[in-house]
Amino acid sequence: MKRVVWRWLVVAAAVAVLASTASAQSAMGIVKGSVRRSTGPVVAARVVIDSAADSSYTASTTTDQDGAFTISDAPVGGIAVRVYDSKDRLIASGKATLRHAGETVTLVLQAS
Repeated sequence: MKRVVWRWLVVAAAVAVLASTASAQSAMGIVKGSVRRSTGPVVAARVVIDSAADSSYTASTTTDQDGAFTISDAPVGGIAVRVYDSKDRLIASGKATLRHAGETVTLVLQAS
């Protein structure tokens, strides 16, 4: 009898761990955007995203030839986006909120 109870406890613990891992992974969304100046797209700028909901989260990428960027693993909640030029000067910023897992937010940022 004790062996059966022990096995059920092990199975229940494994299910709980898997469920919490799946939940943590599913609480992500996508942040897309573009950075432009009056003269056209901002190419090769560094884009940094921070999360208000998870203070340990930071992600970065660079803009492509069209000034576009995508971060596909941003946590749900408020996010702040900062864009830096090649001399590490802040040229644009914005904020958005990922309201639920799987959501995509799109920002259009105007560089100074």
